[in-house]
Amino acid sequence: MSKVRKSKEHKFHMSDIPNPIPMPGKVDAQTRIQRKQDLKDYFILGMLAVVIGIIGGFAAIVFRNLINFIHNLFFLGSLSTTYDSYQFMDYNLGWLDSNLVWLVVLIPMIGGLLVGIIVKYGASEVKGHGVPEVMEAIIKKGGRIRPRVGILKALASAITIGSGGSAGREGPIIAIGASSGSAIGQYLNLSNEKIRILVACGASAGIAATFNAPIAGVVFSLEIILLEFKTKSFVPLVVSSVMATVIAHLFLGDEIAFPIRDIIGIHTLNSPYELILYLILGLLAGLAALFFVKFFYNMEDIFDKLKMPEYYKPMLGGLLIGITGLLMYTQFGHFFVFGVGYGATMPVLTSSDTAWLYTGLQLAGFFLLLMFLKMLATSFTLGSGGSGGVFAPSLWMGAMLGGAFGIVVNLIFPSTMVAGYGAYALVGMAAFFSGTSRATLTAIIILFEMTSTYEIILPLMFACVAADATSRILSKETIYTLKIKRKGVVFSYDREINILETKDVREVMITDVVSVRNNLKLTEASDKILKTGYQGFPCLDDDGKLCGLLTHSDVRNALLKGVDKRTPISQIKTCDNLIVTYPDETLDIAMEKMAEHGFGHLPVVDRDDSTKLVGFLTRNDIVQVYREKAKEREDHYK
Repeated sequence: MSKVRKSKEHKFHMSDIPNPIPMPGKVDAQTRIQRKQDLKDYFILGMLAVVIGIIGGFAAIVFRNLINFIHNLFFLGSLSTTYDSYQFMDYNLGWLDSNLVWLVVLIPMIGGLLVGIIVKYGASEVKGHGVPEVMEAIIKKGGRIRPRVGILKALASAITIGSGGSAGREGPIIAIGASSGSAIGQYLNLSNEKIRILVACGASAGIAATFNAPIAGVVFSLEIILLEFKTKSFVPLVVSSVMATVIAHLFLGDEIAFPIRDIIGIHTLNSPYELILYLILGLLAGLAALFFVKFFYNMEDIFDKLKMPEYYKPMLGGLLIGITGLLMYTQFGHFFVFGVGYGATMPVLTSSDTAWLYTGLQLAGFFLLLMFLKMLATSFTLGSGGSGGVFAPSLWMGAMLGGAFGIVVNLIFPSTMVAGYGAYALVGMAAFFSGTSRATLTAIIILFEMTSTYEIILPLMFACVAADATSRILSKETIYTLKIKRKGVVFSYDREINILETKDVREVMITDVVSVRNNLKLTEASDKILKTGYQGFPCLDDDGKLCGLLTHSDVRNALLKGVDKRTPISQIKTCDNLIVTYPDETLDIAMEKMAEHGFGHLPVVDRDDSTKLVGFLTRNDIVQVYREKAKEREDHYK
């Protein structure tokens, strides 16, 4: 039984009941205080979001240039940050004789060794794809991330990608932005809730600046990092995303990630019947994405079981990547699987510049081969302990799957009925990422922002939902959640709205209230508690007005102190600081009052007359709401 403070005075005062009745057009004192606090929080978080957005914007610029610099240093032997990631990475090693092209395998090895050293002596959180570590920090550490993680993550990821590792930029930039938000929150000694919001602001800023996708940056943070949609968190996310995008535009321009918007007529829905084909593509993408997730972590397990120093494992992964790239070069004239991979993705999206390879079904088979080899290279890179993201590789694999499917479709159906295979490649990109991450809304929005192609939005939505559903039915985990699940951290995308926020007190309160009168004797009150089993009773005066609360603790303490059993309960009941609730308040607010003051029950009073008792609310009544909700879920899945 919760302890309740006793009154030193036995006379009940109306002022003892908090939350005075608000008159029409007026606001009570407690509401005014809360509004001032909310305004203060909005201002503080908004200003910090501006700072984090600026940091995220500049971090994205520095990170991209660092990747370019390391790539040029390793592959060209030049000290330059100029590099076009949309071009194929041809063999053009300025420092190496063309007859010794096989030595290219050493470049990813050297990069892997450097990353292994950073991971061992810098921070273990640096290895991998970054997002799961941010999610784990949100769940278990109140959003607290070591400040050095961001800097080391940027360096390790730049080395991994720049030396040919198959990984993307999104995971590292999310980790970099998140660590900056966390560092600021920790330095200012903010609450866990505010630190989590700042962490999400950093992630949002990183995505917005990296991909010129401000909306997707906000949605990703809501859908993956915070798993909530509240004004208090939404506003700072938008602010940070906008500021980061502005910074990126100033220094990098406003070009989209995949500049295909000027190619007219390729990415369109030619016929409503074509949606059936996109549905099939979505199902295939969901299955392929699920296979990738399982393959990826199986490869990670293989590397984990190897009995060798940890910092040598990324070097071994680099060797395997180098061999894969060399084989691709000797057979097809390009490394293909090295780096982010935009150079190989663009021709597929535009349905051009691929005829030199193969045509027809041979080209479709080649695309599927590229998809599998990218899957293999990404698993070698990150499974061995390299650093980088899985977003760009997912886009590559989805584009190849979609392109292959589109070629088959175009061979079967007339061109007037179906779009070119570039349209299917574009949809496949989003569907594959949706299947791996189940961030379906993010997948739809980010592909739209990265391509600025609205004509394909209906197939895009349809296929992404199909891929999400397929992956969800066959597996509970995503490529992000499976990693932290292995550490014993539970993270679910299926968090529901707080049921207590949807129900009012009037829906659950007891209306047939068992109350006691002021003149009831102590011994009678003791008998009443024993007879009913209740832990507390509202106390009424001679006029039937609420004047206090009698609890089990009040009676027990009085008896232990030897108070005369004929003493009226008016002398022992709780009057001061009497906490009440109202019929139109939500259960969430009522529960907060119980938790804050240590009560297990609250009198429910009329808004227009705070002495008029209309019901009684106990903690068990609220627990029953949860039980009923759980029962509904069980019935739903039977």
